[in-house]
Amino acid sequence: MLVLCFVDPFIGDWDGMDYTMLALDGYPSSMALGRNLFIFANHALFLIGHNVFHVQPENAYLIFKYAVVAQSPLAVIACWILTRAISGSLYAATTAALLIVFSPVFVLYGGQVMTDVPSVLLLATALIIHLRGVQQNRFWLVLAGAGLMGLGMNLRETIGFYAPWLVLAPFVSGWKFQRREVLCVVASCVVFALLGFGWFGYWFITDPHYRWVWNGWRHSMRDESARHPITLANLRPYFIFYFISAPLVFLTIPFAPVLEWRQRRMSPMLLLWAVGFCANLLLFFNYSTTVNWRYFLTGLPGIVPLGAFWLLRIAQRRLGNERRALVACSVAIAVLATIFFIYVRPISSEFVQRRAMSKEYKHRLEAVPPNAIMISGAQTIAVNYWASIGLGNWKTIGTGGGWPGDLLFSVVQNHLDQGRRVFIDTDPRWWLPCTWQRDEIPLIVELEKHFSFRRVNDTIYELSYPGDPTARDNPNLSRLLPENRPEDTKRCPPIRQ
Repeated sequence: MLVLCFVDPFIGDWDGMDYTMLALDGYPSSMALGRNLFIFANHALFLIGHNVFHVQPENAYLIFKYAVVAQSPLAVIACWILTRAISGSLYAATTAALLIVFSPVFVLYGGQVMTDVPSVLLLATALIIHLRGVQQNRFWLVLAGAGLMGLGMNLRETIGFYAPWLVLAPFVSGWKFQRREVLCVVASCVVFALLGFGWFGYWFITDPHYRWVWNGWRHSMRDESARHPITLANLRPYFIFYFISAPLVFLTIPFAPVLEWRQRRMSPMLLLWAVGFCANLLLFFNYSTTVNWRYFLTGLPGIVPLGAFWLLRIAQRRLGNERRALVACSVAIAVLATIFFIYVRPISSEFVQRRAMSKEYKHRLEAVPPNAIMISGAQTIAVNYWASIGLGNWKTIGTGGGWPGDLLFSVVQNHLDQGRRVFIDTDPRWWLPCTWQRDEIPLIVELEKHFSFRRVNDTIYELSYPGDPTARDNPNLSRLLPENRPEDTKRCPPIRQ
């Protein structure tokens, strides 16, 4: 299985480390609606593993990660069933499954503690149940599918973009605008909303601390959005990431809906495509989409059935029958995926190795006091993670959403005034010239103008008051600037240089 070949050596993306900490504590995330389903499902798995198999907190990530790995084939099967149900074609369903199997994003995130692949499984399952309810005129299945889709918003909020399907699919599938049918659609929307927002609402209303951290996340996102405004220049990375998430699916966008409309007008399959396409279209208005390709899994379950169906039909016209068309499409999918993985492997490996270093970062923290304030760049989340595991009581001056900006110097000064010791890890690997940290590095360099430094080891320095006679070492922070790192910037993806 491809996912096992590319499984992450540690937890995965930085968000995955955050989810792991929260799952151990059994507390929702401050992001959006809290990711409650993902976090509390993992919390239950940890409690079982800890009480039955004596799994310790520092190994809990293995349970969470391989739970996602186990869901990957189930997600593929669910997409196969969905395509079979909505297209009526066994060959189209098999083509759709292959498009999912060889999606680079699906493969790389199928081995991480992340919500992306589980959300594909849950969304596809919800669509299957709802579609069968519509096709068989069984209202309880319609309500069950809507409820599962709403519950899915507690796994990944973008599942909520599929809400129009709940309203339109029954009538596109042949339901009449009669009292009973309309009431069923209304009831399904109510169930969707209650299960979608109820869990978050409970925490927000009953827990003052959660309200505080959630509002902190909201302000952080507002600041991040201001630093990364949505402009036409974002179209380039948007389309590049859209393409590489599933190349053949992307290539069907210009013609598949047109051909379907000409043949069957607004069919359920075309409606599902339109809902999935609009879901991905809405992602353009999130600044994160231009720096992270994984978000396009949102629309994939909706877009794949129509794309697979018409890929097969076009190949069949040229090759004579469906079996030959399936073989040709399968070969094309595999070849494109192979080319992509060969091309992206060096870049991907570098980022994977850097994340894997988070596993060993606890050894670096042994060089500083257990209550130190750390400025660790990309390893900030690792500091927080190992502190949450109980190895220390380190605090951080964050990066990304937690970056203090021009307040950096006053934040450091306040810590020193309160008798706290502040350290910085100057390892260039934690200060990336290709990403959002590019804007943070100049302020890091200016620390030399405001503080003195005491060397702890090769890369870690302690900050002290200016003129401190015991802190006369030179951290040479200017070496972190992008213009002084031509070899590193040379490897930057072209869309973010």
